[in-house]
Amino acid sequence: MNSVGLRILWSEIRDLLWRVSKKVSSMGNRIANRSEPSVLFIYYENSIAESQLYPFFENRLEIKTKHGLDFYMHPISRRKELISEGTYNPRVILIQVHFNSTKQFIERLFLDLKRKWPSTRIILMDWYATSDLRLADSVNSSIDLYVKKTLFADFENYGRYYFGDTNLMDYYGKMYDCDHEEKRYTIPVGFKTKLINGPSFLTAPYLCSLFSYRAQPNGHKPIDLNARFSTRGSQWYSSMRTSALSVAKSLPNKYQVVTGSLNKRRYLAELSLCKVTISPFGYGEICWRDYEAIAMGSLLFKPDMGHLRAIPDIYRPYETYIPIAWDYSDFEEKFSYYLERPDERERIIGNAYRVCHEYLNKGAFLTHLEDLLSDQTQTNII
Repeated sequence: MNSVGLRILWSEIRDLLWRVSKKVSSMGNRIANRSEPSVLFIYYENSIAESQLYPFFENRLEIKTKHGLDFYMHPISRRKELISEGTYNPRVILIQVHFNSTKQFIERLFLDLKRKWPSTRIILMDWYATSDLRLADSVNSSIDLYVKKTLFADFENYGRYYFGDTNLMDYYGKMYDCDHEEKRYTIPVGFKTKLINGPSFLTAPYLCSLFSYRAQPNGHKPIDLNARFSTRGSQWYSSMRTSALSVAKSLPNKYQVVTGSLNKRRYLAELSLCKVTISPFGYGEICWRDYEAIAMGSLLFKPDMGHLRAIPDIYRPYETYIPIAWDYSDFEEKFSYYLERPDERERIIGNAYRVCHEYLNKGAFLTHLEDLLSDQTQTNII
């Protein structure tokens, strides 16, 4: 097995250990003395959501050492048991909810938590793909902080009317003449002070493993472009991604382009052989593919992310990724430019990998963790 294969194998083992750890933790919680002060993470069982949970679990010893707090995690599917038993003594509750949760369900849930633990800080961990703040009005009176994977650079964008539920539905819905309705989410006065930019997919177990090495894989890359992504979904989503795929497939025959689907192991291995990876938006802007491409040493091409802020910032134009127009009109020009400049490609890939590696391995998350657990949190810092 080559070095790339070993990296992928260890990432699979990391994922497996995480699944085992969740089960062991669940059993251990039933017999542990839970009366000591703690951090309680009430999580939604989903790989995207759990990428927010995992770094807290991974740093649970530091939480105990630096803050004197035990760490427990409890699935939201067992919320009734959690509230009825009440054997935890949380100083901080971090909580996720299902994407389709109703306003009534959310308001009742947070009211129950407040009644059970009135002096406990409650922090909503919004794991949703979308960049809006659709939960803000429902949770405002019950939470201390609201952690979001991405933030609009201009806060005023949160209060806008959109043609559809999100800014992406607005743009592509108009482009492809979709049947959307106008939507605007209520943002409570002063809510900005509760809003914090948190980590995204990067802190998933397998990505933590892939970014644990000092540098990205660096070898021969015979494939010019990786354009493997799904196009199935709602009308605007399917139209957006089908358009991106058509642009990739229409490149001159001299370029080697791969499309279609592969299993995860083969997909990651193939990324290490690709000079460039194109990563269209999904239902939100950020995708697993953004980080996977960087982890495996492929140059990330993505629709311009200048309207958002992400932590860590892998969206620095021409420094960590190549921004392209949302309609892909400049893709071929930029693609051919960077394909002819291998040194420039490797510089940008190296920059992006270093940003992720240092965030995960040089204590940046722990600094953010301390801010969440502190009673004196400054806004927009995680």
